[in-house]
Amino acid sequence: MRTMGNRRMNTWLFVGMMVVSGLFMSFQAPINSRLRGHVGTFESSLVSFTVGTALLVLVVLLAGDGNLREVTKASWWQWLGGPIGAIFVTATLLAAPRITVTGMLVAALVGQMIGALLIDEFGWFGMPKRSIEWTRIAGLLMLAVSVLLINWKKLVPAGDVK
Repeated sequence: MRTMGNRRMNTWLFVGMMVVSGLFMSFQAPINSRLRGHVGTFESSLVSFTVGTALLVLVVLLAGDGNLREVTKASWWQWLGGPIGAIFVTATLLAAPRITVTGMLVAALVGQMIGALLIDEFGWFGMPKRSIEWTRIAGLLMLAVSVLLINWKKLVPAGDVK
């Protein structure tokens, strides 16, 4: 029984970790958007990734326990995380001022949920398979409705609703 309690505690620890990292993600778009005003769109993304890379170099030097030389053995698709991150960061810094940070994040969450459900269903990228259940579809639909509601004033001009 102790293992079940530990597993549940670990689950809550990871949920908490993701809530906190999600909180920080909400700060990223407006910070980069303001930086964009000083240096430009792609330049802002570059600065963001350069500072992040510098931090990660420090972390690897101080606490890394892997072997970077093994990166040459990775499949081509395992290199896509960087470009995907660059696209996401650039899209968020462009979208946040136009549809608000809340609108941008909930829309991104819908896209992430669609991708996550497909990854779980088919076991892509070596992830364990988990069937798409009606409760997960219902959760996705609720998120999709929240995109509409949160972005209502931007999506439906005031004169169009009667």
